[in-house]
Amino acid sequence: MSATGGAELRDRCHFGREFDRTSIDCPAFQRTQFIAATSYGKPLGTHVACAHLVVGELSKNQFYPRCALGSDVERLRWIAMMGPARLEVQRALGAEFERLYPDSLRKLIAAKAEALAEPPDRRTSRLALAAVVREFVEEFGAFVSTHASRIAELGFSASDLTARVAIVLGEWQNSARLDLPRGEEPPTVRAEGPTPLSDDTAVAGGLTISRSANLHR
Repeated sequence: MSATGGAELRDRCHFGREFDRTSIDCPAFQRTQFIAATSYGKPLGTHVACAHLVVGELSKNQFYPRCALGSDVERLRWIAMMGPARLEVQRALGAEFERLYPDSLRKLIAAKAEALAEPPDRRTSRLALAAVVREFVEEFGAFVSTHASRIAELGFSASDLTARVAIVLGEWQNSARLDLPRGEEPPTVRAEGPTPLSDDTAVAGGLTISRSANLHR
């Protein structure tokens, strides 16, 4: 099958132009923030995206917006297995965190950009980044503790989710990447359909956190 028209395009996202609208036609949509940056690590601005949006590649240097859930049929299966109530809990929690801490992700990106640009023999920006990461984890921990009962509806405990966020951000802090961690692998597909992402991941303040986020390393 050709690289320009086949099975790989069934997972194309067609809703990108709608992300900044109040209502999105895609029933699987999960709002998150995407912070664009230059190749030198300078943040350009914040845009609305979907937690399931990833980059697909048709061939070398030919990319397209891909839904990590898969095709239309696979998305509908995932939605049916998730259930509308759990999806609404995820959406509501994400919106509430963004309302309470509107600058949290921008602060993380800005601090990481400065740390990446810092000469190896200096540590000022890296220490500042560590402080921003700690602040985010504290804010996130307070948020999920306040909403512990709703977090439990997604299959997580507040303390467990906070610990996972701390681990993922700690690895990101010490990596060479500027973009915040996001799940880029499609959900496991079983004979009866895909495994619900909320059994393995949670959208947390714009991050996609895996239940198995290197806890056993």
